[in-house]
Amino acid sequence: MTLIDRKQPAPMNHIFRFYQLEDYLKAAAETGYESIDLWTCAAHYLVDSEGYEDTGRLRNMLRDYGLKVVSMTPEQSCPKPFHMAARRTEIREKTQRYFQHVIQAASELDCTRVLITSGWQFFSEERREALKRSEEMIGHLCRFAEHYGVYLTMETLSRKSTRLCNTMEDVKRMMEAVNSRQFAVTADIQTIHNAGESLQEWFDNFKERLNLVHFMDYRKDVFTHLKWGDGTCGLEETLKILNRNGYRGPLVLEYTDSVYFEHPAAVYEDTMKKLKPYLRA
Repeated sequence: MTLIDRKQPAPMNHIFRFYQLEDYLKAAAETGYESIDLWTCAAHYLVDSEGYEDTGRLRNMLRDYGLKVVSMTPEQSCPKPFHMAARRTEIREKTQRYFQHVIQAASELDCTRVLITSGWQFFSEERREALKRSEEMIGHLCRFAEHYGVYLTMETLSRKSTRLCNTMEDVKRMMEAVNSRQFAVTADIQTIHNAGESLQEWFDNFKERLNLVHFMDYRKDVFTHLKWGDGTCGLEETLKILNRNGYRGPLVLEYTDSVYFEHPAAVYEDTMKKLKPYLRA
């Protein structure tokens, strides 16, 4: 039963954090992947408020391995200083430059999606104050991204990470406040499940604005994202939902459990074996 295209599955370098970038690219290519999600950890690809690593070498490596970056994931969760709801003026200015550099790097890599979150608030301030800062920063960056053909695609996070955007309704309010066509939506399968929502509800509400899926297994008793087969989510059932809604965008394999850190290549090889029966030629 063919349900997805070969270019859709996109392993993320998060679980390759103790390996070199080339180890990750080599493993992805040899396992049969054509797309990747680039997490901008400094050990692999450096981006900060001062600039970003030259994309020329990375473009050459991607060409050599036959890979394409389909989405970029900047570091931005608590307690990272650069996030959409940053408060201090100096940090806000650096945050703005940081995300602008990510957008520019994505454009140079022919990548049209940059993953964003709402940022986080201090518990000693009103939620509305932090949310307003987040809306303003995302709006500014969306206007900047228009010039580069890049979409900022927002996912929800659990309340362990932020209290600003945890649900589908939170994202809908953010989309309305930002009011930009460069604002898109990422459906994170585990976070949606934990919020008591469904993937179908997200398609019903966001339709074509949903341009990225974080594609992983999960269990109720485990907070981290699991590889397919290690949880309780139905792989074929999930793929059928994606196919039924005509989704042809990336399926980012955002596995985060530390048990995968030592042998990440084997993790992505196992996932490819599970996906092969559903891949179109």
